[in-house]
Amino acid sequence: MNSRRIRFISTSGLIAAVYTLLALVFMPISFGVYQVRVAEALTVLPFLTGAAVPGLYVGCVLANVIGGMGWLDIVIGPLLTLAAAIATRTIRIQFGDTRKGMLLAPLPPVIINAFGVSIYLGPLLGFGYWFCVQWIGLGQIVACYVIGLPLLILLRKRGIFV
Repeated sequence: MNSRRIRFISTSGLIAAVYTLLALVFMPISFGVYQVRVAEALTVLPFLTGAAVPGLYVGCVLANVIGGMGWLDIVIGPLLTLAAAIATRTIRIQFGDTRKGMLLAPLPPVIINAFGVSIYLGPLLGFGYWFCVQWIGLGQIVACYVIGLPLLILLRKRGIFV
């Protein structure tokens, strides 16, 4: 196994572990309709490294298994996170390491999770779809833009994952 592959796998594992840890440390606000999943700040990382794509998926699976919201959240939630991570990586590929790309990087997890998670979480918890879209979307904006974008700027400035 070459060193590049080892670094990719190690970085993915580290991101998965940190995502899971953040979701569990902030468990009271990581699950449900009224949530700000702090771990979602890490969804900007695919802009910096492709290793974040599988790392975020695995971290979300682990967090949702422990989180106790049921099988839909264990299966569909991580798939939505995976789709958002791929979309964020695609933004990097299309826009390069530009200011515009960085500003767009947090957008896929906001949109995909707000509209996607609401499909199953609303009926599961007895809330309407659009109500969930608004609250989950607001929580995602806080996690991805208020926390995640400054994290992205800091990591990029320091050359981490580059």
